Amino acid sequence: MQEDSHSYDSLRILSQTEKGYIGQCNCCNNFNFAYGNVLFIFTEDGLRGFQSVLYDGYHIQNLNEPLPHGKSHLLASPIPNFMLSFDNAEMEEIRNLFQEALLVLEVDKIFSYKK
Repeated sequence: MQEDSHSYDSLRILSQTEKGYIGQCNCCNNFNFAYGNVLFIFTEDGLRGFQSVLYDGYHIQNLNEPLPHGKSHLLASPIPNFMLSFDNAEMEEIRNLFQEALLVLEVDKIFSYKK
């Protein structure tokens, strides 16, 4: 959990859709990835690492037959028996969120943007 002094309203939004966003916290420089009812908090290395997980065939399991609610992609977590499930459109949307956010970070580095 975050300290009481941490402010969740001080995010710089790097990428967003109707279902989620990736933002950089002005307090601690960590990155929030929120999608649906899930929130991950990453360092920049963690953000880049999670993007690579979204594209490698090892971590994402593509089901031949979708689950009853239409989700056909499973992402295993380090917690036993806990997985995230996504449909094709959600996977594409999440990948695009990460691509856009990381592109913004690269542009920041080019222009030496500091906040």
